[in-house]
Amino acid sequence: MLHKFTVVLMLIVAWPLQAGDNSSVFYVRHEDEAAVVEHTIAKAGENQQLVALVLGAQWCHDSRALADYYNDPALADVTENIALLPVDVGYLENKHTLLSQFGYPAYFATPTLLLIDPQTRQVINRATLPAWQSAHNESATALQDYLQAQQLYWQTQWQPAPMVPELEAFETQQASRLYEDYQRLGKLLAKEDNGQPAPGLNAQWRAVKQYRMALQSDLIRMHQAGEIGDKTPNYSPIDW
Repeated sequence: MLHKFTVVLMLIVAWPLQAGDNSSVFYVRHEDEAAVVEHTIAKAGENQQLVALVLGAQWCHDSRALADYYNDPALADVTENIALLPVDVGYLENKHTLLSQFGYPAYFATPTLLLIDPQTRQVINRATLPAWQSAHNESATALQDYLQAQQLYWQTQWQPAPMVPELEAFETQQASRLYEDYQRLGKLLAKEDNGQPAPGLNAQWRAVKQYRMALQSDLIRMHQAGEIGDKTPNYSPIDW
């Protein structure tokens, strides 16, 4: 996800979609999102596949880059063994209902590439997915290698993690706060995208980024440790 939305707009102009590029339709707004999720999870379980839940937005050049990589023919042998579920988050929409069932109540960037075990509905790549939040810096080959490595990890090493109620409550609380910030920031993004004045957008973008990145880093550490730790993190509120 880019630091400044104005830069995103420049990149959209500078790098138009190429013929045959499916990124413009990669991220989908599902009319019945819950039903689509249930169907995808069920089919993945039957076929012993990982689920790749990809959250992104067309205004985000990192999201478009990840879509391009996923549609690269070189990835066909890998992606045919993964149940793909792309979701359009629009202007940072609240996806708590979708994500909480996977123990991952908030997304921290666009794009977000979640690899999910269909039996336990747990995210297996929490610690490594941040790299794909800056997908434009990666490549189709890197994505191919990553997905192959994650599939092997899932098949040979991954173990379900026990639930930690205290950590789950903390994560849910922070997700609620983050979505409140997303709601405010999303309105500014929409104005900018529609050519309207969006005063304070860049400053607010930086403030939200500082919070979401710190929160994501702390949550990765907590989940690896299986506990919050001696001191619960405290994040300064954003002045809107």
